[in-house]
Amino acid sequence: MLSGAPEPALHPALPRPGGVLWLEEAVAGELPDVACPPLAGSATADVAIVGGGFTGLWTALHLRLAHPDLSVALLEATGCGFGASGRNGGWASGWQDELDLLLARTSPAGARFLLDECAAAISGIEAFLGEWEIECQWRRRGALWAASSPGQLRGPTAALARCRDVGRPDLLEPVGPDDVCRRTGSPVLGGGARLTDAAAVHPALLVRGLRRVALRLGVRIYEGSPVLTLDQRRGVSLLTPAGRLEAGAAVVALGAWTATLLPELARALVVVPSHVLATEPLGKRIEQLAWSEGELLCDGQASVHYAQVTPAGRVVFGRGGDGPLGWRSRPRPAHFADADALSRLVGDFRRWFPDLADAAITHGWGGPVDRSPSRLPMIGRSERGPETVYYAVGYSGNGVAPSFLVGKILASLASATRDTYASCGLVGPPTRWFPPEPLRSVGGELLRRGALAADDREAAGTRPRRLEAAARRTMALTLPDVFRPRCACRG
Repeated sequence: MLSGAPEPALHPALPRPGGVLWLEEAVAGELPDVACPPLAGSATADVAIVGGGFTGLWTALHLRLAHPDLSVALLEATGCGFGASGRNGGWASGWQDELDLLLARTSPAGARFLLDECAAAISGIEAFLGEWEIECQWRRRGALWAASSPGQLRGPTAALARCRDVGRPDLLEPVGPDDVCRRTGSPVLGGGARLTDAAAVHPALLVRGLRRVALRLGVRIYEGSPVLTLDQRRGVSLLTPAGRLEAGAAVVALGAWTATLLPELARALVVVPSHVLATEPLGKRIEQLAWSEGELLCDGQASVHYAQVTPAGRVVFGRGGDGPLGWRSRPRPAHFADADALSRLVGDFRRWFPDLADAAITHGWGGPVDRSPSRLPMIGRSERGPETVYYAVGYSGNGVAPSFLVGKILASLASATRDTYASCGLVGPPTRWFPPEPLRSVGGELLRRGALAADDREAAGTRPRRLEAAARRTMALTLPDVFRPRCACRG
C-alpha cells in the first residue's frame, strides 16, 4: 500500500517524515546531534543563509572553510533536509547531458568551465565525505540515460557529439539497447548513453551529514525559524517568529520556496512536482542485475523517469512533472502527496519492470521542484536594495551535485571574493520570464497535460496527437527581458 507523505509544515514545527523513505531512514539512524533550536531574540552574523538544504549548507561550509573568520548563521523553516534535498531521487550527476543548455547560456569557454566544474563537484563531494566521515551510501557507478521511445535517442546522440566537440568525450559514452536491458532487466528501454561520473547517494543521509559538519565548523543553525520578512535597506535584517537576525550579507537558498521571500523572482520560476516510490527489499530478485550495484537509470522524456537500487535492494523509482503547477511559483499540498500521480507512477514502474510487478510498494512521496526558463540554476542578487542579498534557484531537478558548485559561487559572492566563480556564466539577473498569472498556471497546466499525454503515447508505441506534440514543444515558452515584471510584488 502506498504511504503518502504529508505536506511538511512550511512554518515552525519540525515535520515528521511520514512516507519519505530517505527521511525515515536518516532520522531513525541518526546519532544524537547538537540541538538547533529556533532563533529567539536578536542575533548577528557576517553572513546569513536562509534555507537548510544542499545549497544553503554547502554555501555555509564553503564560507567557513575559506574564511574561518566570518561568522555564519543559517535559518531553516523546519529541519535541515526536510525539503527537496531529502526527497529527491538520489542522483549526483553533472551537466554533460545539459551541455546544450550551457552553450546557450554562455560562451563555449564558459560552458566548458561549468561542465568541468560540475564534474569536479562530484569528486569534491566524494572527497568531502571521506574527510569528514559522512556515510550516505555513496556509489559512483555512472548513470544510464536510455530511451523509452525511439524519438528519445536524439538527446543522447546529440549530447555525445557535443561532449566530443568540447573535448570531454570521457564524460559520456554510448550504450546499446541489449546492454541496457542486460544491466536493468527492463524491456521498455532502448539504447542511449552512460554518464560515466555519476553517483548514487542517500540524499537525506548526505544533507544531515552536512548539517553535522557545519555545526562542527561553527555555523550557527536555527531550525524551526522561517523567515517572515527580509529588509535590506541597511545591511540585512531577517525577522523570524521569535527573533531577528542582522547580517552584513545574506544568501537565499530556498529552492521551490524562493518566491515567498523574493517575489520579484516569481515569474522567473515555475514550481512543479516530482513523485517517488520505493519497493520492499528485493534480495536475490534484483542483485544479479548490474545496476543493483549503484548504477543510476533515467529515460529521455520531458516528464523524466529516474531510478536507482539502494544497498538494501529496494528500487527507488520516480517521475518528474506529473502534477499541478504551483500558483504564483509556490509549492502546494499536491506536490507532496498526490494519490493520482503516485498511482500512475506505480503503473509506470510495473511497465518498466514486469518481472517485479508483484513487488510491494512500501513508500510513496512527492516534493516541489523549482524550474527555471533555461533549466539551469539562476544565481544573482536581489535588486530591491544594495548588493547584499544573493540567491540561487532553478536547479530544475538536477541539484545534488551542482549545489556543491553553486555553494562555491554563492560563498564567493557573499564574501565579496571576486574570483572566477563569482563571474561565471551562471551569475546574472534573469533574462527570460514566464507569463504572468493566471496565464502561467492555467495555460501551463493545459500544456503540461498535453506534454504528459505525448510522452505516454510515445511510451506506448504510438504517435502523439498533433495538439499534444505542440503542447510539449510549447512547454518551454518564455518571454524575453522586455517583459520583465515592473514591480517586485507582481507574480
